[in-house]
Amino acid sequence: MKEADRILTVNKLSIKMRHPILREFSYQFKQGQIYLIVATNGTGKTTFFRTITNLVKREQGEVYFDNQPFNQGKRRVFFYESSDWFDGNLSGLDYLKFVKQQWHSNQKITDIISDWGMTEYIKVPIKKYSLGMKQHVLIAMYFISNADYLVMDEISNGLDENSRKLLYSKLQTTAKQKQKCIIISSHYRSDMTPIVDHILELKDQVMKEVSK
Repeated sequence: MKEADRILTVNKLSIKMRHPILREFSYQFKQGQIYLIVATNGTGKTTFFRTITNLVKREQGEVYFDNQPFNQGKRRVFFYESSDWFDGNLSGLDYLKFVKQQWHSNQKITDIISDWGMTEYIKVPIKKYSLGMKQHVLIAMYFISNADYLVMDEISNGLDENSRKLLYSKLQTTAKQKQKCIIISSHYRSDMTPIVDHILELKDQVMKEVSK
């Protein structure tokens, strides 16, 4: 595949749920770049993520990953909206093994468990986890997937300062060295600004790139 083809193309995307959220948004998200999506709560960041990954129906527009519809290349994309989706009876290890298998990843589970300090609890049922533990598993799933496009919704929530710093470092490494495209939202805009390449703001049904 040519380097020029490795992009997420959004063309005239419009989203309407109970009320309009986004209208005629066109943009190209490129490999090796980190994009921060910012908006006030309730204005549609999560719905935007759900829409580009086909979890909700768009009103109009086209979304292509590497010039293919999402359904034809879904293993190139990883999006897991929230740790609230976890089944408390399963362990973190169950989830990591599932993602590694389904995304045909060559990443080593043991290395990522060690990176995030999860050794002591990774085999314990998730219902016994703290929020921070759950977030570590969620983050680990992204890195285990080794997907080309990582779509992260407020993934730094519930992390302490050291974990956030580790996350930011690994996001930079993943984007630049492994040429992944990372699209992320976060309440920690000031913390993330130094590591992102682009900031897009969703406001009044319009999404556009703004200065850092």
